[in-house]
Amino acid sequence: MISWVIALGRVLGLGGMAGVRPSLTLAVIGVVSALGIGPGVNGPFGFLEHWLAIVAFVLLALFESGFDKVPRWERLQARLTLPYRMVAGAVAGAAMFPGGWPGMSAGAAVGAGIAWLSQHNKGLTRPRVPSAEAVAVTFRSLWEDLYTFLGAILVLVFWPVGYAVGGLEVAVYVLARRRRRSKYRELQRRGRPA
Repeated sequence: MISWVIALGRVLGLGGMAGVRPSLTLAVIGVVSALGIGPGVNGPFGFLEHWLAIVAFVLLALFESGFDKVPRWERLQARLTLPYRMVAGAVAGAAMFPGGWPGMSAGAAVGAGIAWLSQHNKGLTRPRVPSAEAVAVTFRSLWEDLYTFLGAILVLVFWPVGYAVGGLEVAVYVLARRRRRSKYRELQRRGRPA
């Protein structure tokens, strides 16, 4: 039972990271597992530890990160890569969850769900900026790179951080939803004749 609690923390954290930078998350999982610093991956996901897969994920992460720094294209990239983000979250979750196929299935479902939530929150919290503010887009994207890189390492080494990441994702979603709901209520109230 304790192993499932630990694994769920890792899945929540890594799924959240996969919603922001999926390839970087998978690369960090592979490197940490290959070096033996954190937990190993489940048998079917041993390919993540292979250096060829790690190099491929690093190259994809560089491409994602570079594309994310181009104003007005970052939203298009986010929409187009949503299925990939969910698959990366599912792979990260299944690779960390013990218990054979039932555990891996639960890990994949939770990982994909939290990756979707993380991507959704990213879209809600990112302000739309004109192309003249390319510096703001670049700094925000760099922050997301650091968040994913350091967050994935922390989650793999110290699993309770994953619960904090999952809680943060849920809190951001709830707050954004409340803010949107109150905004539309206010608009409806103003639109009604007195």
